[in-house]
Amino acid sequence: MEDFTWDAVPSQRQRKTEKYDYPVMTMAALAKPGAGRKFSFNKAAQELLNVKGEDRISFGFSNDRTIVAIRKAEGDTGFKLTKTCTFSDKKIFEFISKTLELSNDVENEFKINSKEGFFILKQITEEDSNINLNTYNEESEVAKETIADTIGNVDYPEVEETASIELDTPNGVESQW
Repeated sequence: MEDFTWDAVPSQRQRKTEKYDYPVMTMAALAKPGAGRKFSFNKAAQELLNVKGEDRISFGFSNDRTIVAIRKAEGDTGFKLTKTCTFSDKKIFEFISKTLELSNDVENEFKINSKEGFFILKQITEEDSNINLNTYNEESEVAKETIADTIGNVDYPEVEETASIELDTPNGVESQW
């Protein structure tokens, strides 16, 4: 009887599960022309940056524009977050996309690393992601097949047989067995 909902309609909304357990900022994919340029921060990122809904964040760029940094902004500077710690800004979205040569057809995810009082964004690539074989998706199916193909099937190099080696056993060894 514990698994039933009584006197109410059960919630049809599923809880959002965090994809990463470390700090990540996500730039949403542009699904259609004119779509919002959305940035979102997972719970770990919110804790690391010490931000909550309606706080402000700002971006910084190295002189050679290869490094993007982020920090909590003070006062009225930076970009104001929504209550769910997201924000949309076309100008900064397109600048980061163009500078880092990102594809806007897919979500771009960045791990947030702490460095000397500010935080560096490092793009998460497929090589950085861990494959969870217990989760069903196409990538894990490919991984399972790849692992299954390699387990127990080791390609050893062929060795040519040159000459037989005869071992000279000391006297009395054979008699000990």
